[in-house]
Amino acid sequence: MVISLLLIVWTAQLVPTLIRFVTLTGVPYVQVASINVTANGVFISLTVVNNDSLGFKPTGGWVEVMDTGQFGVVNETSRSLTAVVPLTSRWLSLGSVGVRGLINGYLSGNPAYIAFFDVIPVHVVNYIDVSGISYNDCVITVTLNASLVVPIVINTVSNMSLFTKYTAQYVFNTLTTYSINIKVPSGNHLVNLTIPIKSGPNVYAFSCSLSNNTTYVLYMPTIITYEFPNGNETTSRLFIYVFTYRGG
Repeated sequence: MVISLLLIVWTAQLVPTLIRFVTLTGVPYVQVASINVTANGVFISLTVVNNDSLGFKPTGGWVEVMDTGQFGVVNETSRSLTAVVPLTSRWLSLGSVGVRGLINGYLSGNPAYIAFFDVIPVHVVNYIDVSGISYNDCVITVTLNASLVVPIVINTVSNMSLFTKYTAQYVFNTLTTYSINIKVPSGNHLVNLTIPIKSGPNVYAFSCSLSNNTTYVLYMPTIITYEFPNGNETTSRLFIYVFTYRGG
């Protein structure tokens, strides 16, 4: 054993050109592309970088969120890698998190693995948008589809109008503020805002109903307050909704 070791050392000193140090370039690696916190869970998206040279084919794997101790299974669909972990209240106080994991797959037909660790900002996604409206007898009901991580308060609607898309004729036009004050809890909800449109100071109602097979545009500036654990955040949101009325 000692003789063999001495022989290796002697050979390395005598013929140094036989020993070469090689640095691999263009090796594929995994990084966290985004972390989106939604009412339906926390979505962790991964991507394989520098994959054109060696052609690593991912098949799955796992991730661990170091800050919450949560584990998630990585699924590979349509060349995208995504893991989903449950939403907990702690996510709302995190600005960024460390994520480690292991992606398995194949390299030139042989099993291969890529380990990774990344620190990535947390993006909280609160979705709310108009999903439909009705307008009868000069009363408009706007249905909002909300998917919320935190509760919100819909405070006011100001300067709302409804007009035809192609002829730009007003159904109504308002230059006033309507107090709404509806609180919507976190989760997935449909919320109805019912507002009477009666002609008066700064309110102009030209029709109290909609015409069949006509395309309309709803213009609705809204003030919304998001109730985060570390403080409220009030923002203005402009809802624009285009629809074709199919009446009876």
